[in-house]
Amino acid sequence: MREETKLQRNIRHYLQVRGFRSVAVPNGATLAGNAKQRAIQMANLKRDGLTVGFPDLIVFGPDRIGFIEVKLEGEYATDKQMEVEDWLTSWAGQSYAVCRSLGDVKDTLDAWGWPK
Repeated sequence: MREETKLQRNIRHYLQVRGFRSVAVPNGATLAGNAKQRAIQMANLKRDGLTVGFPDLIVFGPDRIGFIEVKLEGEYATDKQMEVEDWLTSWAGQSYAVCRSLGDVKDTLDAWGWPK
């Protein structure tokens, strides 16, 4: 299992313990088949609404929604992820954070003013 997957699962568990629901967005899922089959699958997913760069987690809080991009230490957002962050925060007025640890998640929830 990838380290980022482990971290994401730990974050989801932490959110659940804190009383928040979350949904994982599987943009980084591994597709089956050969290169041509994967390209067809990806094209279909994009037509169906997959948005490259969308955050890993949608977090449901009291009367609001937040978005968390999960990264390992030393990893940085891609250009597409930064475009989506700008869209979610500037245009849509949503809460967004990049979290690399459970401590980051705690700090994020505090910064968002979400209850303990």
